[in-house]
Amino acid sequence: MMDKPGGGYGEQLAERLIQRIDRWRLAAPALAVLEAARPFSFIASQGLLLCQPLLSFFYDESQIVGYADLFADRTNLEYLIAQLESRCAVHGRDSKERKG
Repeated sequence: MMDKPGGGYGEQLAERLIQRIDRWRLAAPALAVLEAARPFSFIASQGLLLCQPLLSFFYDESQIVGYADLFADRTNLEYLIAQLESRCAVHGRDSKERKG
């Protein structure tokens, strides 16, 4: 199992993000995006910081910095992918049991 993101706030953000994606049943598209963006995760985190003044109208600044820190570290991205894959597998198994 992958290590959880370091720090209490980073772990909360990761879990909240995973729960939202899972609740909206978007695990498969999110996995595709995370896998494709894996090499660019650090650049994406810096882009969040660059856009922070504009994003602060919609989100709390500490939340923006938290997501930037989350995506800057590749181990955190690996953790997100592993968690989404496990939840995607669980949902796939649940839907097969309901059908059959």
